[in-house]
Amino acid sequence: MKIHWQNEEAARLNLDDKRVHDFLFQKGSLTRFIQQHCKGVFNIELITESWTQAMPEETQLLSLPDNETPFIRESRLKCDNQALVYARTVIPKKTLAGKNQKLTKLGTTPLGDVLFNDETTYRTDMCYAKIHVGCQLHSEATKELNITSELWGRQSLFYTEQQPLLITEIFLPAILQCNKN
Repeated sequence: MKIHWQNEEAARLNLDDKRVHDFLFQKGSLTRFIQQHCKGVFNIELITESWTQAMPEETQLLSLPDNETPFIRESRLKCDNQALVYARTVIPKKTLAGKNQKLTKLGTTPLGDVLFNDETTYRTDMCYAKIHVGCQLHSEATKELNITSELWGRQSLFYTEQQPLLITEIFLPAILQCNKN
């Protein structure tokens, strides 16, 4: 099942649950934003950090050669052990040269802490989509969580040392209860 990514304007028109609005359209570090808006103890659950096959859409977006296996990091942003966001980062081999080698050894360190504190790193425009049940990304995001509803997600390319990495963030239902205001 193909995901239909759209720009911010179109996503705002299609967003049916306004409670996810502030999180979905947040422009800075999502980790920092969640830490500021959620009651409780924040942590990152590392699902995997490994060299593995990218999804077809990721391969196309990053213009990866057919035979390239990128480095993929999957994690969940949590508050009081409730999974709020599934994060998936795809990093081509060429991006991991020099100082970027550290991106393969982050563990539970927030990726945003690295990217948003490097003045040479920049982000392209974000795209947004409703992630339907049955698509591969939904399955990965909800693994072991028993979530059967559609989810909203966002995706953007970052460039560090002029090389790309792709970040996809899927907002899980518990994010709707996450608000200090």
